[in-house]
Amino acid sequence: MRYCSGMRLLLLFLVVLVIPSTMPTNIAAATSAEAALPGGTIVAIDQERLTLTILFPTGESRALPVREARLLHGLAVGDHVIFELNDEHTLIKIAKLPTDPAN
Repeated sequence: MRYCSGMRLLLLFLVVLVIPSTMPTNIAAATSAEAALPGGTIVAIDQERLTLTILFPTGESRALPVREARLLHGLAVGDHVIFELNDEHTLIKIAKLPTDPAN
């Protein structure tokens, strides 16, 4: 009987402590980070000042500084984009979203 209780305790230990530690922990973080990328529609591009004005789904528009001129290449007014900002609220990554021909 004692042997059986010891085995149950060991099995419980494995289930509670060891198995969860082998599961990936960054799945939820990656999903929420991807969902948190801001996006909107380009309403103005200023090549000289390196700014991109974006209309957000909330109706607010903001002119955001762009880190490098190369980030503006291939973009046009009306493009739908997602982007990443650094700590200074400067655009460091911009990706144009595909257009839906139905819209």
